[in-house]
Amino acid sequence: GYEVVDSSLRDIQNMLNPVFTGDQVSTLDTVPVYARGVDGSDYMPGLIGLNNIKNTDFVNVIIQALVRVPPLRDFFLLPGNYAHVRSALVQEFGALMRKMWSPYNFKGQVSPHELLQAIAHEAQNRFKIGTQSDPMDFLAWLLNALHSGLGGTRKPGSSVIHKAFQGEVEIKTFKAA
Repeated sequence: GYEVVDSSLRDIQNMLNPVFTGDQVSTLDTVPVYARGVDGSDYMPGLIGLNNIKNTDFVNVIIQALVRVPPLRDFFLLPGNYAHVRSALVQEFGALMRKMWSPYNFKGQVSPHELLQAIAHEAQNRFKIGTQSDPMDFLAWLLNALHSGLGGTRKPGSSVIHKAFQGEVEIKTFKAA
């Protein structure tokens, strides 16, 4: 029931719960970062593999796409942005996002297991481990679930999801010459 403070444990702490500063997040698109796992393999944070746990490749492909969306990435890399949120899905999505962008991983892949459990629970087993599903169906559900979990409403800009993905269509007409 007490905390062990030892510098030799810092690697494990950084791997389990990576922490980013605002300055680190602001340079992700301009300063390349390279990292080395304990096995000697090189990887680039953000371009990291996800374990495929019993037919969950439909989740992995969507997560891989979403971690590359700068407004979403920047929001979820700073847990203070969603510390007040009670949604396990939001918390686990943020934790996985931080692990995928961490330069302190032991290897060039991470496990999405905790997020998969939160997804199965939140989706009432609509998307569960061991059952293939349509990635586009999952994407629509995940974005809506994250938006709701963050307290988003129909009001424009009510969550980072709405800000990042709710676009506008501009229509231009030209008079024929």
